[in-house]
Amino acid sequence: MQIDGPLKIGVVEPSPSGNYELHITFTDTFKAADLATQAVQFDAYLQALQRALQNGEADGRDAQGVMMVQQICEQLRPHIVAGEIALGETLVVEVQRTPGVNLVDLLN
Repeated sequence: MQIDGPLKIGVVEPSPSGNYELHITFTDTFKAADLATQAVQFDAYLQALQRALQNGEADGRDAQGVMMVQQICEQLRPHIVAGEIALGETLVVEVQRTPGVNLVDLLN
């Protein structure tokens, strides 16, 4: 499931420890916006993620991926709103591997 927003998320295959890495970058449009517009766009993205879950647009494995992205975005939100994140950098999030769940499938 794809929900358009300010993020691009890539997945790096499991490390020797078995965990995945999410590589999160921000779109050029988002980076070019002023801080107030970024806050509005990020909030709209969070709302779109929530709607996808509530309306059943995401189910099963898609829902797991949407919930993971939503949780990451909720943690990023205060830092985005405050302008504390270098938007030109790639954020790397390590995700513990869950038996029976292929993270690549969740985000594609």
